[in-house]
Amino acid sequence: MTAAHVAKEIALADQHKPELQDFYQKQNAIQNDPHLNDKAKRKQIGHLAKNQKWITNQATLWGGPGMTPSVCHIDEVADIAILKLENFNPAFVSEYPIFKNPAEPMLPGTSLCRLGFPFHQIEATFDAATGTFKLAPNAVPVPRFPNDGIHTRIAIAVTPDGSRQAKFLETSTPGLMGQSGGPIFDRFGHIWAMQSRTQSLSLGFAPAVIGPGGTKTVEHQFMHIGWGSHVEEIIRMLRQFGVQFRLSS
Repeated sequence: MTAAHVAKEIALADQHKPELQDFYQKQNAIQNDPHLNDKAKRKQIGHLAKNQKWITNQATLWGGPGMTPSVCHIDEVADIAILKLENFNPAFVSEYPIFKNPAEPMLPGTSLCRLGFPFHQIEATFDAATGTFKLAPNAVPVPRFPNDGIHTRIAIAVTPDGSRQAKFLETSTPGLMGQSGGPIFDRFGHIWAMQSRTQSLSLGFAPAVIGPGGTKTVEHQFMHIGWGSHVEEIIRMLRQFGVQFRLSS
């Protein structure tokens, strides 16, 4: 399980494949045209439509070597994605998460912890001849980074047409880049939510700062808080697709 926006970002490579294949076919047809000289070939290839954001090569590491997702269910409104891993080795996991039972009290002010992988850059090189990536020696293992906060309140996200809404758990501290899809859990290790996004709330203060030469700058003040996909949304989706899970008792 991960955040939907993480899974969608990875899925872009598959979405780009048909466009890339069409581009390469047209490019090869021009290059192999015996009626065109080199200048004409370069000119025609230069006029071919292409997207600078195409992902031409991609490698993912889902939990361990050799594991690849074969099925992916995405709920964009709740920002949850569930993936089925092929070649999964049960011996790889000794303990599975326990989700907070939403029938139990989930009181504002409860201390929570968020866990993820910020502040770590994964460096890699690409071998065009073999089409493979090679990780830098210090790229893995990726260090986990926790940050604490308290449960503040429940937030509701509504689609623009009002046809659907999803529940999010708000925390007093923001999620960090690299924590999306990570757990938000209590002191017992029970998962209350999954980190989704960071929101900025205006504090209503806008002090004026006088800079060099008497220039005046108004700086609006904000508080950054976290939103996590609520455990109720997680449970609903797990049940929808027949995924087994454990609740706290």
